[in-house]
Amino acid sequence: MTTEPTAPEGQVFDLGYQRFTGEREGLGRAMRAIWRDSYRSALGLGRSLSSKLLPFGLIILALFPAVITMVIAGFVSSFGGDLADLELEDFTNRAYYEFAQIPLLLFAGMLGPEMLCPDRRSGVLVLYFVRPLTPMNYVAARWIGFFTVMLGILMLPQVLVYLTQLVIADNPWTWFSDHLDLMPRAALSAVILAMLQTTVALAIASFTDRRAYAAAAILGFFFLTAAVGAVLVDVLDGTAADWWRLVNILGAFLQVNNWAFGVFDGALSGYVYIAEMVVVIAAGWAVLWWRYRGATE
Repeated sequence: MTTEPTAPEGQVFDLGYQRFTGEREGLGRAMRAIWRDSYRSALGLGRSLSSKLLPFGLIILALFPAVITMVIAGFVSSFGGDLADLELEDFTNRAYYEFAQIPLLLFAGMLGPEMLCPDRRSGVLVLYFVRPLTPMNYVAARWIGFFTVMLGILMLPQVLVYLTQLVIADNPWTWFSDHLDLMPRAALSAVILAMLQTTVALAIASFTDRRAYAAAAILGFFFLTAAVGAVLVDVLDGTAADWWRLVNILGAFLQVNNWAFGVFDGALSGYVYIAEMVVVIAAGWAVLWWRYRGATE
């Protein structure tokens, strides 16, 4: 005697899911959320105290010359000294970048990988890349978030020194009128350096999901190009040596900064160094596009 198979029994559970009825804010809202997460990650905000030590330690290092300069200026001013002897304007412009690019490089190398590596390592990119967010929207938001932090670190010390000079000047309005071009020039250099280090850091970090490897590669790239450029300049001479100076990317930026402040002293045209910055930044974006173009597949 055979028995007919019985149909499987099923149960329906009411899990309480409801359709979203609020406003759908679209691409802009998604990119702002990633931008916010990026600058918070770079600064260690919302994390443990140990996560804040590195970023804020490097920020303090970048601020240190500005604080010392302000203290000295205030001390000299209080005793009727001549502030012109301090040459504060040199700090506000080109001299500052000779110091600031090192802590900024450490910041970019050690914290830039935080923008991309954790998401690649945890495999959550597919969750980001749902409409309307695309891979390049994601990369752009991460880039803008880190660029915001880099630019802020660069500009804050210069703004502090600039305001110090304005406040302690014998005639603040006259001093302000005579130095209207100081901060725009400083801002131009800051934007270029922040763009350079942000783009290179993220481009290199896109090749790995391990932050330590990415940090070593970023720092190695900048230090190696500086070393190779210095060696080639020592070995060669004449026009060849001038062109090989371009290998030192950070040195090339200093020439761009000098050009911005009208004290350019390079053998090549200032526009050559500007073109190098454009090429390096464009190459970094090309790498990011190449690495993320198929991220949704």
